[in-house]
Amino acid sequence: MAKKILTILFLITLAGLPASSFAQTAASPVILLTWSSNTYVPPEFGGKIMPTANSTINASAELIDNGKIIDVSKQNVYWYQDNNYIDGGIGKQSISFKAPDFSGGSINLRVEFPDYSKGDQLKTVAIPIAKPEVVIESPLPGEKFSSSPLTLEAQPYFFNVDSLSGLIFSWNVNGQSPSGAENPQVLNIKFDQTLQPQSTMSVSLSVQNATKGYESEAASKNIMLTYSP
Repeated sequence: MAKKILTILFLITLAGLPASSFAQTAASPVILLTWSSNTYVPPEFGGKIMPTANSTINASAELIDNGKIIDVSKQNVYWYQDNNYIDGGIGKQSISFKAPDFSGGSINLRVEFPDYSKGDQLKTVAIPIAKPEVVIESPLPGEKFSSSPLTLEAQPYFFNVDSLSGLIFSWNVNGQSPSGAENPQVLNIKFDQTLQPQSTMSVSLSVQNATKGYESEAASKNIMLTYSP
């Protein structure tokens, strides 16, 4: 009896709502908006490659309805960055544009399909504009060393360059710049074997974009190594 009453109440509830509301919910189109960037990261990096200031951002969009990709090659597609029109036109489903000339924060990228049969369809995504970073990699647990030489390697991320050749690596050990490095990305440190236990060695690194026009794009890292024989 209770089950029958609940069924009747459910049907009464449905009767009070417009049929179009259910059809619209079931058939709501979806926009798949994706983006990528071409900033430099180490080859083994498996995360999302972030854009940095003035780097190129590539974006594309697909309109999906009832599980099917819709052909919009003859429809207008408009693109906006932070509500400012940047590109568009008939079938313009992919674009490339420059990130702002600052790092940090994010931008909002919006795509619109205004002429779709079910009404204007739009999608907005936030794209972070990363600051360049550098990591000093070493095989030293707890940043403690006991033998010479030491080998440290720089791994830069999110610089607006195509390869490492576009970067300047500047190492500093205890206030002095080492010389004669064959590979500027790698630092080999030879130290006096008479070091006292628990004595420390300061290592700093600065990486800068060598390309003209990007002199301000740089990142730095400092570590303190401890002699523990």
